[in-house]
Amino acid sequence: MKVSSISAAALAALVSATVGCSADRIASPLDRTLSPGAPAFGAVDENESSTYTWHVNNTVTESSNGDRIRLVGSGPLGLHPKSASGGGTFTHTHADGTVVGAGAWSVTGLLSFQSYGPSPILPTTFNGVGGKAQLRVQLTPTGTTIVLEGIMDIECRLPGLDVPGGTVEGVNLVVPGVANFNMPISGSTLFRKIS
Repeated sequence: MKVSSISAAALAALVSATVGCSADRIASPLDRTLSPGAPAFGAVDENESSTYTWHVNNTVTESSNGDRIRLVGSGPLGLHPKSASGGGTFTHTHADGTVVGAGAWSVTGLLSFQSYGPSPILPTTFNGVGGKAQLRVQLTPTGTTIVLEGIMDIECRLPGLDVPGGTVEGVNLVVPGVANFNMPISGSTLFRKIS
């Protein structure tokens, strides 16, 4: 059965397994689901207590069958203690542009975060940093009580930053057994350091 032929109500039936993870690392499905590997750059000391906000600005990502999902959202993110929350809205379309579903999504936990540091080009008052966050999320299509569990990978590249090879600005969203949106198309992401 193809995802493109499944109604929003039937999607919930496909999500039966939970996503396994260790303390700060997800166990991805067999194919490429999130951006390459765990973050390895250490532009800042991630062992200290820090707070950030994350922003996903009208970001579109595509699955291998041509379906796309458009995401908008924001929220807080903290290290030591590790936490994340917030959320936004989504619209899922087939390759031909037909809307499959739309609704709200929310962050239920932080799996990992790595800051790549501030841009050497942007003013320091901007407080923006590049980085990678992996979040547990839940999606709820409008007009339903369905809750779909997933993993969202947010990557931000700022001008002038030296980032890990393969880093691509955008969002990847994996809903196990349902969809793997792993080809960022458009939009922007941002992390801002608060403290």
